[in-house]
Amino acid sequence: MREHKIVVMGAMGAGKSTMVRAIASGKVVDTDVANTDARSSKLATTVAMDYADVDLPNGDRLRLYGTPGQDRFDFIWTMLLEGASGVIILLDATAPDLAGDITTYLRPLAAHDAQLPVVVGLSKADIAVLPDLDLINQHAAACLRPLPLVPFDARSAEEVFMLMDVLMGEVEATSLAG
Repeated sequence: MREHKIVVMGAMGAGKSTMVRAIASGKVVDTDVANTDARSSKLATTVAMDYADVDLPNGDRLRLYGTPGQDRFDFIWTMLLEGASGVIILLDATAPDLAGDITTYLRPLAAHDAQLPVVVGLSKADIAVLPDLDLINQHAAACLRPLPLVPFDARSAEEVFMLMDVLMGEVEATSLAG
């Protein structure tokens, strides 16, 4: 059995907690509190992390850590990245500045470990006009490198596992490249 620490990063409201809950079968530790950020209509927000263990059919285990989205908690991002096998960055397709959003989360990754496997999940793509993926990837390449971009529904366990499969492919490729 192999264990993989996966860190899920992204802006507040991008779907990090939803994604973790979708595949955790209700076994989630969360640190949600009442939202006091006037820029968001969310009732609750994560202030430390979400955490869940997920056993995969092949016997491997995912240890998922969802970060808080507000940049005032960026010190937690760095702590959670320690020992990570891979990272999923969630972008909310309805957000006005996806290029800026991806830059916000790739900068600490580049400073921590530029070789760490990363996949970008594009949430809420079902309710938004699909953004210019090439533009998003140009910003990713400027900060780190071109990255896989996967539109998905954070509420769907099947689609979240598809996103995890893409990430695990990146993890395996990085391991083989050594």
